[in-house]
Order: sequence, then structure tokens, then C-alpha cells
Amino acid sequence: RKGDRLIECIDVLCVQEDGDATYLPVDNDDEEYCEYITGKTYENPISLKVERSKIFAEWIIDTYGKELLCRGTGVLDVAGGNGETCRHLVAKGIPVTLLDPNPRCGSNPGFTIIPHPLNCDGSDLTSRNDNIGNIVRNCSFICGLHPDQATEPIVSLAERLNVKFAILPCCVMPSLFPHRVQRKHGDPVRSYSAFCQYLLDMAPEKEEFLVDHLPFVGRNKVIYRAPS
Repeated sequence: RKGDRLIECIDVLCVQEDGDATYLPVDNDDEEYCEYITGKTYENPISLKVERSKIFAEWIIDTYGKELLCRGTGVLDVAGGNGETCRHLVAKGIPVTLLDPNPRCGSNPGFTIIPHPLNCDGSDLTSRNDNIGNIVRNCSFICGLHPDQATEPIVSLAERLNVKFAILPCCVMPSLFPHRVQRKHGDPVRSYSAFCQYLLDMAPEKEEFLVDHLPFVGRNKVIYRAPS
């Protein structure tokens, strides 16, 4: 593009000298790549995308614990589509509700389905005087694995209800959300990295959202609220 752009370097990971081997492995199945990205060592470092729902569900349980997740009406999985994350949580004895306008998980999935979208801060759902309103108002935790348009609304709803959340951002969709601008420079949010920072900047005053990385191929960055 024409014109100059201001880029901020957050941290220097390494300095590569002439003649050094490439620091980052090219092969995403390489154990070193996984350890570099996540800062952790795993037996099977990089998993296929088909396993990401299981990995995310296990991370949620390990991070927050069953006691918190089972409070109230349980977990609200937003834009979960085929319900895989829900199934893995239910298998561990955790109550889950799938909130998705186009659920693709069959007629008897083993968990509650609310076939509605999550818009803005979810006020249209929490204001309802029915079971849908009760489920959303009293959930203990909100999650979203690549929830697209619902990514920002998950954070807004979690803040309004004062509950924990965890999201893996994916699509930025700048044309649908032209109001998003970066806090520091006022530039439009058009890239994945800028979107992640935008979500981190949504943290209330005196609170900081956290970041982790899950061991699977693709966009694996988790933005989440501290467990305590």
C-alpha cells in the first residue's frame, strides 16, 4: 500500500547472526516450532485441526476447573457450530449450552441448543423472560473457538455478566466492523494481530486479559480472563 505505516515492536525474541540456521522451523509438525509458539513442551506437539475442539475443552477444564464451570447454568459455547467443544465438555460432566444461529450437531446432541446469534453485548438475550434468558444470564463461563462475528460480543457479554471467558480469535472481518480502531494509534483494525490487541484492550480498568497458545495447527491464540 502507498504511504508509511508505524509498526511497534513489542519484544525482541532473538538476534540472528550471519550464518545462523533459521531459528523458526519451517515444518509446523516440528516439536521445536510448538515449543517456540506455546512456550511449552508436549508429547505430541502439533495436533491436526480436527482435534482442536478437544484440546480447547481440555484447556478450559485445566485452566478454570470443574467447580467454576458447573456453576449456574454452566458453560455457554458461542458459535460452536458442530458442537464438538460442547461434546468434550459434556463428556467430563460439565453442563453446556450451544448458542449458534445455525447449529450443525443433530437433533439429540446431549446438550442444550439456543439457535440464536450473539450480538453486541447479548442484551437481547439476557432481557428475555424465558428459559433462554435464564440460561444466558446465569452461565458461569463463555467460550468461543473461532467464533467470527461473535468474538467481540463474547467479551462484551462476559464483562457485563462478570463471568470468565476464553476465545480463539480467527476472522477479522474489517468491512463488517469499521468502528474498530486500535487504542494506541487509532488505525483501523484490519489484521489478525491488531484484532487480538483490540480484544486485549477491551479489559476493564485495573484488569488485564491473558494470552495462551494451544498446540494445534492454525490460529491457536487464546485470549482469556484470569481464573481468579
